[in-house]
Amino acid sequence: MRPLLKSAAWLLATTLSTAAWSGTDTIQVDAQGAIHTAAGERLVMRGLNEMFVWSHDPLGQTLIPQIDQTGANSLRLVWDHKVGSKADLLRLIDATISRKMVAIPECHNATGKWGEALQGCINFWNDPMLIQGIEAQRRWTILNIANEAGDGRITDEDYLATYGAAIESLRRWGYTVPLMVDAAGWGQNLDQLLRVAPALLKRDPLRKLIFSVHSYWSPDKALDNYRKVAGAAKALGVAVVVGEGPSVTKVGQCDDPKPLPYLEGMQILQEAGVGWLNWSWGGWPNGDCNNFKYFDIADGGVFGRWPHEPGAQIVALSPHGLMQSSQRPASFYADGIVRPSGVVVHVAKPMLKVGETTAISVVVAPANAATKAFNLKLSDGGVARLDLEGRQLTALKPGKVRLVATTQDGGLSWATEIDVK
Repeated sequence: MRPLLKSAAWLLATTLSTAAWSGTDTIQVDAQGAIHTAAGERLVMRGLNEMFVWSHDPLGQTLIPQIDQTGANSLRLVWDHKVGSKADLLRLIDATISRKMVAIPECHNATGKWGEALQGCINFWNDPMLIQGIEAQRRWTILNIANEAGDGRITDEDYLATYGAAIESLRRWGYTVPLMVDAAGWGQNLDQLLRVAPALLKRDPLRKLIFSVHSYWSPDKALDNYRKVAGAAKALGVAVVVGEGPSVTKVGQCDDPKPLPYLEGMQILQEAGVGWLNWSWGGWPNGDCNNFKYFDIADGGVFGRWPHEPGAQIVALSPHGLMQSSQRPASFYADGIVRPSGVVVHVAKPMLKVGETTAISVVVAPANAATKAFNLKLSDGGVARLDLEGRQLTALKPGKVRLVATTQDGGLSWATEIDVK
């Protein structure tokens, strides 16, 4: 880890021009609000949130390999500075990056709060261990100052003054990584965020801010807000992402089995090239909306164990979901070759009657893997016939049959069972 001289870092940050400082050692934000890797590749964030700090796996030893299979290129690391240690957070950052995902550590203690709680999150980052550890991984790290700080009563002036001072402090302490700033109103106040973002960007001497909104909007506002997010970079020249979402539900709608328009939201953001990080993976179950578990993408944090259709859509089935839209930067790999990280087989109808036919599909992640070739094999027994060319399976006699997809290199496989009655 390279020692940091706070005064020297601040002097560089405040005296060099943005162009001269931009360098090649961190993720960048250009004047049009587009996000790029240090190598200059466009980075459209596609990823997830996970509450590691409260889970059975605070270092991500089991959960991160499961998340890796989605092909996500970014992972937001929920942290509680009163529970987890700084050393564990740094290990979690390292583990995330080792799996070719941008690490986005965040401080969760200020959720819905302002004043002392927000300042506590800001002060948390003022620690030599964190500064040096995060800067050592600066090429692939974004620092999210605080989660959803502030309720609906925060004024534009207070928001600008408080976060402006926080950004200046973080730069003075030596952070050169991009800083992520959540909207107030529990992350949902998009209009305020867009009003204040250009002025707040000017408070950052490095011009590396990413503004984040959380999409727990009412059904009548959701689609309009996704469109506002989609057009924000072009209209304002600032980077805006959906840091939690596209959302399937929100607190207050937990008894409504009809999800929010998350599929439409994913499509709008995909067409505009705007990033999103869904809440949340499921290694630590949410306390809200347990009736439909819409806040948990994977039951127990296990890849492929979807507790509902939205989980399957968000990860695998939607053309705008993680496996089919997330692109991992080639510069993440020493040889520049993006490798497969996960594979899944989807059978349109896993329970068949004799004579019935069902469509099958195979998805290999990430979307830009250098090779997405795979082998598909059906277990013996004469229960069904597999048509590889037509991607169909026909039931021949009662029984169970196992369908297995394996990536061409044999390194990844996925199996599913079909039941014929």
